[in-house]
Amino acid sequence: MGFFRDTDHLYGVLGALFERLRVEEEIARRLRESDLTVRFIFREPDGAITVNLTQWPISFECGESELPADVEMTQSADTAHLFWLGKINVPSAIATRKIVARGSVPKALALLPAIRPAFDIYPAVLEDLGERELLEAAQVTETARGRRCEGLKALLSRFRARPSIDYNSLNEHLIPLADEVTPYVEQFSPQNLPSNEGELRREMLRRMMLIREFEKALAAEFATGNLPSEALHLSIGQEATAVGACFALREDAYMTTTHRGHGHMLAKGADVRGMMAEALAKVTGLCKGKGGCMHVTDGRVGAVGANGIVGASVVLGAGAAWSAKYRNTDRVAVCFLGDGATAQGMFHEGMNFAAVRKLPLVAVVENNLYGEFTPFSEHCPVERVAQRAAAYGIPGITVDGNDVWAVYDAAKAAIERARRGLGPTLLECLTYRISGHTEGEAAEYRSDEEVEAWKERDPIERLAEQLLADGLLHEHDVQRMQDSVRGEVRAALEFAASSRQPPLEELDADIFAPDLRILYSAEPVPQGRREITYAAALWEALAEEMGRDSSVYLLGEDVSTGGYFSVSAGLIDEFGPMRVVDTPISEYAIVDSAIGAAMTGLRPVAEIMFEDFLASCMDPLLNQAPKLRFMSGGQYRVPLVVRTPGGAGVGMAAQHSQTLEGLFLNIPGWILMAPSTPYDAKGLLKAAIRSNNPVLFFENKLLYSSVGPVPDKDYVLPIGAADVKREGKDLTIVAVGATVPLALEAAEELGREGSAVEVLDPRTLYPMDWAAIARSVVKTGRLMVVEMGPLTGGVGSEIVARVQEVAWRALKGPARRVAGRDAPIAYNRRLENAAVPDAQQIAEVARQMLRGG
Repeated sequence: MGFFRDTDHLYGVLGALFERLRVEEEIARRLRESDLTVRFIFREPDGAITVNLTQWPISFECGESELPADVEMTQSADTAHLFWLGKINVPSAIATRKIVARGSVPKALALLPAIRPAFDIYPAVLEDLGERELLEAAQVTETARGRRCEGLKALLSRFRARPSIDYNSLNEHLIPLADEVTPYVEQFSPQNLPSNEGELRREMLRRMMLIREFEKALAAEFATGNLPSEALHLSIGQEATAVGACFALREDAYMTTTHRGHGHMLAKGADVRGMMAEALAKVTGLCKGKGGCMHVTDGRVGAVGANGIVGASVVLGAGAAWSAKYRNTDRVAVCFLGDGATAQGMFHEGMNFAAVRKLPLVAVVENNLYGEFTPFSEHCPVERVAQRAAAYGIPGITVDGNDVWAVYDAAKAAIERARRGLGPTLLECLTYRISGHTEGEAAEYRSDEEVEAWKERDPIERLAEQLLADGLLHEHDVQRMQDSVRGEVRAALEFAASSRQPPLEELDADIFAPDLRILYSAEPVPQGRREITYAAALWEALAEEMGRDSSVYLLGEDVSTGGYFSVSAGLIDEFGPMRVVDTPISEYAIVDSAIGAAMTGLRPVAEIMFEDFLASCMDPLLNQAPKLRFMSGGQYRVPLVVRTPGGAGVGMAAQHSQTLEGLFLNIPGWILMAPSTPYDAKGLLKAAIRSNNPVLFFENKLLYSSVGPVPDKDYVLPIGAADVKREGKDLTIVAVGATVPLALEAAEELGREGSAVEVLDPRTLYPMDWAAIARSVVKTGRLMVVEMGPLTGGVGSEIVARVQEVAWRALKGPARRVAGRDAPIAYNRRLENAAVPDAQQIAEVARQMLRGG
């Protein structure tokens, strides 16, 4: 039999509660703000109570009602009783169908902070009604713990000694900390280009010769085995496109390029010696020997990275262009790409994003007629790449890419158009690479006749002939120029050859940018009595940081209306559409553009609607954000936050319900956060936004409506610091994200049985607070790890492995993991619930561990 005898008994008790709530002015006022009509439908015994919050004073009806309900909550009468006692985890109850919600559910869940005071009132109502037995019946009878075998305990103590652990060393990580960090300042090397047209054309020839000689020297070094790489991508024959486009740029323009980027860097003014040393992998290289030929870059010429990922230059360039527009400058970004890159999804997403937002971007396509080894006609369905521009409603222009002045004129016009706020241009430059896709290949996919025909159109010889014909050069000038650049390249090669190898310490350097020490050592502030939801805490963090720092902006799908879970609703009213940016459904454009913007001085917060959709932008998450600082030898910072909700429990099946934290533990360069309470969510998000490094911020969907105390003043919580949510001495449960409230529920149940379970929340998964975990395990002698993600390869696997490396002698038995099934999440609710941990499963495994099983 349940708590209530019959429906009349149910109505008498809950009716008395609602009558009391009506006259509690503060509670009633807050409930009234929702402007909802809520109907509670009960089972066993059956009944219904309709609460009208649309009028003052608020009212309720027991039994049938003609009022239309905005939301209906169906549950057993026992569940309702436990709810008003504060013993029900509402998000978990909805996920497991203990409560079936219909209608304006988010609005109803937003009532939880207002309802929380009723949890203290309900017991008093029961006392007044003489229903004390309802209180007593809800208490679980405590069971005495079995007495341990003293003989066995003594035997085990012989083998178990308190381990000696260097706790300080456990928390060492690769993020450099400082009391002060230099603010972001852009510094550009002067271009020093002549203003006179004749002199400019002569400098174009000299710069093209420099690029050719530089790459010929690289080819010779490759042939002799001095280049520490099996892949060398040369642009011999394409020099006019690089020089024509870059000479049209101001020194403060941004530029992104590709794995074939030597020419672009030298055309924009990069240091020749540093370029050569980088190619030879020396510490004096532009990137300290960490990037190499494919990733050589020089931030002093406005370069936002040379990139080994085909198509990435477009979306990163769009981010740099957004940064220029955001700061209301007349600066532009130019992205170089090959014809093969136009088949990439990143190309489409980047161009579409740039066109929609009218970004000052010029996309320069070097159409050398081959996408690696595949002819243009076999990978592109249109005759000219420029025709693709029509899909974005922007100009598409085709020029002779071997005519440097034609490229210069076209690029200059596109740049001026971008500066006038008219948006991007797609500039196709028809050219040809005399070398193969990689140096040393036979290039049998093209004929000798074709190569010879293009050699006849060599851009360097062509320009030299024009200058001679126009009387701007003499034959001896050409030879003198040639000798000069050969000497410059020879000196660069000698410098590189004599430079030393990077020391081994460089392997751990430049993975992370320096952060303020206070972000890792901030003292927790009192949580106070104010209670808000997890979603509201995130909203406050965003609003406060956007108000504090004008470089912070939010972007993602539908963020102006709040996103799928209404976290950011209303921010646009305060900050406007340039700081709360609705994007196309383009995860690559969202994250990659945010990376480009972060590298050029902004602090973007990118929202990916569901954690599952991180798979739709894995390249920026895997190859860009966590690697660009390292590959550049520390030239760039990437202060980026990627927020995303994950986890099962809302009936959205396998492609909207995954928990992927464990996946990203294996990608060095990320800070990973998974807060479980509103207090932690606000404090950690603020710390994440202030960090100079990329942060993945995991928000479990079931936590958005959870309620907890949050200070009403500015605070940050320390990165890399765990929190003990419940003290105990018999068992340590390390719970991640949404499993924290489940672990606490299990710990409370075990406490009534006489066991003291400690629940520890890591909060930050990298850097992890290994010292706190080890201390807790040494104290309790037992370790359980709980997470929503799959068991195999999860966060728990790493925690167990690390603990057993340093503290196995402290363990009284094997560590245990409670995690999701190694299976996709099913649509069927019964299967969905069975695929992830619950409080009962956690409690049962804990009992086995406490019994020694």
